[in-house]
Amino acid sequence: MNAIEKIEVHIVDGIEKQTPPLKFHCASRDDDLGWHYPHLGSDFTFSFRPSVFSETVFFCHFFWGSKDSAFEVYRDSGACGKEGIDTGTCYWLVKEDGFYFANCTSPSQDFLTRKSGW
Repeated sequence: MNAIEKIEVHIVDGIEKQTPPLKFHCASRDDDLGWHYPHLGSDFTFSFRPSVFSETVFFCHFFWGSKDSAFEVYRDSGACGKEGIDTGTCYWLVKEDGFYFANCTSPSQDFLTRKSGW
C-alpha cells in the first residue's frame, strides 16, 4: 500500500435531468453503506483505512431509470487505488452519459476522465 493512510471516496450526482432520480447502493465485503437517493450536485462521501491484511474493494450499483451500472469505485490494486495514490481521493461524477473520475475533490472539467458509459 502507498503512504496514504486514509482514502476518501466521493460520489457526486451530476445528472441534470432529475427525472427519473438517480439511486445507488455501495458496499465492500465488510461494510454495507446502504442505498442513496441524491439530488443534483449532492456529494455522498465515505472514508476508510485500507486493510493491511487483504485487498480493500468498494463497489457501487447505480440505477437511473431503465439504466444501471455496477463497478468498483475503489480497489487497492486498481480502480482508484493506483490513480488516487498521491491524494487519497477518489472522485466519481455521475452524468447522463456515464461515469467520470478524478483524484481530487471538486475537480474542473479538465481533470475529469470519462471511465465508462451506462
